[in-house]
Parts: sequence; C-alpha cells; structure tokens
Amino acid sequence: MNKIISMCAAVALTGCAAGVESVTAPNGKPGFLISCDGSADSWAKCYNAAIKQCGGPYDIVDKNETSTPTGLGPLVRRNLIVACKA
Repeated sequence: MNKIISMCAAVALTGCAAGVESVTAPNGKPGFLISCDGSADSWAKCYNAAIKQCGGPYDIVDKNETSTPTGLGPLVRRNLIVACKA
C-alpha cells in the first residue's frame, strides 16, 4: 500500500503537459502564457511549447519559477510569457 501512495505522489510531482493560455503581449502581438510545472522537467518543456504555439520564433516577455519544499520533494512551478515574432 505504501508503494502505491509513493508512486502516486511521485507522478503528481513530475508534472504533465505544458498548459497554454492565449494572451496579448505588451507589443500588441499574439502571445501565450505557458505553464510547465514539475520537478522532473526543465525550462525546455516551456520553450518547446512556445515554439509550437508561435509556429517559430518568439520573444520572452517574462518568466518565473518557484520551488516549494514538500516531504516528497520540491513542488516546482514554471511560467513563461512569450510574444510571437511572426
């Protein structure tokens, strides 16, 4: 039973697919707020989602990361706001 609980907790901490929300960037062009949480992932997940959403080049408007310690490892949250260059 403890193994099942540990496995479920590990899956919860690793994160899933990047979440994407459409926004208007400060330059008036289409942009995206991309959330790519998870201690097992890196910023590459956010950058790849930005390329996919913009269909190519983009400018980073803002990015932040927080890490909250838990008994099962850190809870990592990443957010990236990008403005598409196209």
